[in-house]
Order: sequence, then C-alpha cells, then structure tokens
Amino acid sequence: MNRRLVLLNLALLGLTAVLVWMLRTNWFGAQARERAVLDLQVEPKKLLAPPSPPLAKPVSPAEYLEVAGKMLFSKDRNPTVVIEAPPPKPEPPMPALPSYHGQMAIGEPVAFLSTPAGAQRSYHAGETIGDFKLISFDRETIEFEWHGKSVQRKVEELRPKEVAQAAAPQRPAAAASPPSGANPAGGNSGPIKAVTALGGSSGNAPGAKTDNTNDDSIMGPVQSDGTRSCVPSDTSPANTVQSGFRKNVIMTVVGAICSWEQVK
Repeated sequence: MNRRLVLLNLALLGLTAVLVWMLRTNWFGAQARERAVLDLQVEPKKLLAPPSPPLAKPVSPAEYLEVAGKMLFSKDRNPTVVIEAPPPKPEPPMPALPSYHGQMAIGEPVAFLSTPAGAQRSYHAGETIGDFKLISFDRETIEFEWHGKSVQRKVEELRPKEVAQAAAPQRPAAAASPPSGANPAGGNSGPIKAVTALGGSSGNAPGAKTDNTNDDSIMGPVQSDGTRSCVPSDTSPANTVQSGFRKNVIMTVVGAICSWEQVK
C-alpha cells in the first residue's frame, strides 16, 4: 500500500516538472518573439514635397466695376441710367358712326351707308368709309374697325333718326289751314288748298295728295341728305307732292326704291 502511494507521488512530481518545463519554454519563446518584433527596423517612406501654390493673378480694375456700381453710399455711381418714357397720348374720341340705310345680297353683299358729310352709297366688306373700315355685316349687326379696334353695333342703332327741326316748319302750314266754311280775313272762302302733282293738275286728281293728310302716315324720318324715307303703309302713287316733298319711285331688279325728295 505504501509502495503505491510512493509511486503515485513520484508520478505527480514528474508531471509537475514537465508542466513547469513547458511553461518556461513558452515564456522564453514569447520573450524572443517580442524582442524580434521590437528590434525590427522599418524603412521610412520617402516624403514628397507639396506642390507649389499657384501664382496670384494681377489685380484688374475691371473686376471691381460691380463693387463701384453698387456702392450703397453713393447713388450717383449707378451706371444704369433710367430714362423716363413720356406718357402716352390720350386716344382721340371716336367720331360718329356711319348711318345705315340697308343692304343687298345679290352677288357680293353690299351695305348702303352714309356719313354726315357724304351721300349714301354702297360699300363692300373691307372698304373704308370716313375714319372707319367696314369689316362685316349681316341682317342684325354690323362691324367696323377704328384705330385697330373692333366696333360692333346693331343695324337698328345706326339707322338715321328723325330730325324734328326739318319737319317742324311744314307742320304749322297744314295746322293753320282754316276749317271748311270759314271766311278768313282778307280772303275768299273756299275749300282747303290742294297740293299740285307733278303734272300740274290741282284738286284730288290722280297722283296728288291733299294737305290735310298727316305727313307721318306716308313719310318716314328725314335722312342725312335731306330726303325722307317711305313707310310701308304709304299707297300714294309716284310723283305725289306732300308738304314740300315729291315722292320718287325707282324700279330695280330687287324691287322699288322709294323716297321723298324736297321740291326745288
């Protein structure tokens, strides 16, 4: 029994010696490697010289024009000269539009127009009448151009209006006629004065109208040229004279053109 204990102690002692020897060997090896690394000489790298900076450009006065032109404390150094434009001229007033008398659509359509200073005549689209240019027209509207602007009106607005001053001197003559059977002072009693027709006959002959007929029933408004238009209800024949106007009827391919002209 004691022999076995002795052998076990000897085996443990030998194992301990082996472990101590291996520890010492590894320690010396680690020391050797450390010295080898520390003693290793690293060759230094060559350092290149830095590039030389670019040369400074010479100062140019032209590069400081913006600084001089936008100086906050000197307004007179602003190179921008502001030229004030003159105010636009006021647009002249538009003159009176031409008067509308009708239109005809046989072939190329034409419109019958007149100016206050001119007689009535036909105009095609694109022609100039006074200060206006006729652009287009139809049965309801008509369009002009004035100074590059479009002027559109209804044809009823451009029809000539009645001039009351032209018809006023004729009305008192009919109103002042004495009634039938009266005997005016200094004159002979008799019937109302009859209107003479173109043929020279008096009384109620064909082609004549008596003075007691209302002008408005057979005559239209006074036109710009001094004539008066006819009304649809007028059934008097041509060459009838009424209140200083003679009825003139012209036959054309489109029908009769009727007007009342002053007797000269």
